[in-house]
Amino acid sequence: MSPIIRVICGAVMVCATAFGRLEAQPARGRPDHGVLFTGARVIVGDGTAIENGAFLVERDMITQVGKTGEIHAPKGAMTVDLKGRTVIPAIVNAHSHLGWEKYTSWGSENFTRENLIDHLYRHAYFGVGTVISTGSDKEEIALRVQHEQRLGKLGGAHYVASPGIGIPGGGPNPNFTADKGFWGQHGVTTPDEARRVVREEAAKGIQVLKIWVDARDERRGAKVKLQPEIYRAIVDEAIVHDIRVLAHAPALEDHKLLLRAGVRRLIHGPSDVDDEWIGLMRQRNAFLFPTVGGLFRDPEYYKDPFFREHVSPAVLARLSNPRLTAPIGQSQASAAKPNPAAAEQARQKRTRDFARMNDAGIQIMLGADAGWGPTGRVVGTFFGYAEHEELAAFVRMGMRPEQAIVAATMRPAQAFGLSNVGTIESGKRADFVVLEANPLDDIANLRRIFKVYLRGEELDRAALRKAWTR
Repeated sequence: MSPIIRVICGAVMVCATAFGRLEAQPARGRPDHGVLFTGARVIVGDGTAIENGAFLVERDMITQVGKTGEIHAPKGAMTVDLKGRTVIPAIVNAHSHLGWEKYTSWGSENFTRENLIDHLYRHAYFGVGTVISTGSDKEEIALRVQHEQRLGKLGGAHYVASPGIGIPGGGPNPNFTADKGFWGQHGVTTPDEARRVVREEAAKGIQVLKIWVDARDERRGAKVKLQPEIYRAIVDEAIVHDIRVLAHAPALEDHKLLLRAGVRRLIHGPSDVDDEWIGLMRQRNAFLFPTVGGLFRDPEYYKDPFFREHVSPAVLARLSNPRLTAPIGQSQASAAKPNPAAAEQARQKRTRDFARMNDAGIQIMLGADAGWGPTGRVVGTFFGYAEHEELAAFVRMGMRPEQAIVAATMRPAQAFGLSNVGTIESGKRADFVVLEANPLDDIANLRRIFKVYLRGEELDRAALRKAWTR
């Protein structure tokens, strides 16, 4: 068992086996009759807020929400006064790639049970209650972790595994992985093969599938894009099994073809935005993950105190050394030199496109991806922290703070049929974040985390912070 996992296990009262897995935190004196939280500004997640709000949590569910004084808790319930604070639903990150990052290394060899669970706790620490890991997880490990978490044996952010489908050798770009036998997706060459994979994944209980629609990595054998007749078959079969499909497709024309084929969840904004695309997105009631946080990342973000809460001195030393942050397979000397003027021009264009989409009512939502820096270097995903960068970018590019919070809570939950998370409402799981200040005044106040509750239990953030920063 690694020293960090050993410390986490002891500090947050989790049980560690010989191979170092983190188990769920047991209930620590949770009242049998529930907990009534009163006095906070409750940001519901749907664009509304309740001043001087209150909500009742019974076991792991929210059972009542309203104004303080209007909710009558059962006899024996505990009351927690949150006057002066703000409550939001736990964040839902619907586009991530768990398991590959080890904070001082990157690669498929890092995809272990221990590392996957560690990433779920890192998300939780920063207020992320649900994370969908898309198209790059090793299924044998991923499905076991997902199953045991559903049984209450594992903690951290709620984990939704999403296998990938693409052409043989396709999938993530070369900066993500140079693995020849990339196992994060299923390679298919015909509609019948595609339907068979969907049926097999449905039998495993999969709720979300990702399709990769590009041919950018010929080193693994990819030659052509996933063809329309194949992804139409995937979409048709997925509908039969109530599986949500999301598509990685950076090209504008591919977006249009996918929308016409019935795909409603698209990763990455197209390189250009036109009226036809906007019309199709609105007609299909589609969702978009623009992935823009890296555009505004400070090159010295590792000096940010909020960031430093969850990394060790070894990670900080790596990030401050440019020789260690070149793209995979390249030295710093061979990497492309940054072009500040070109980068600024790209930021301005993306900002204009983003504002146009937002003004048109496109359903933009949070997906922090794998945390690429603005130069394309693999500098670390930094789960949880990256979600805050993404939301800050949303506001910087034209969203109001309340819109950004909807994009990070209710909207991704709705897009993927996660009916028990995303809002502070009766019948939802008790996943919420207590903040010291109001994010409606300044989106940066999302960083002022007082407490995180998942499944009705407070997360021991201090213990996690102590373990990670050793």
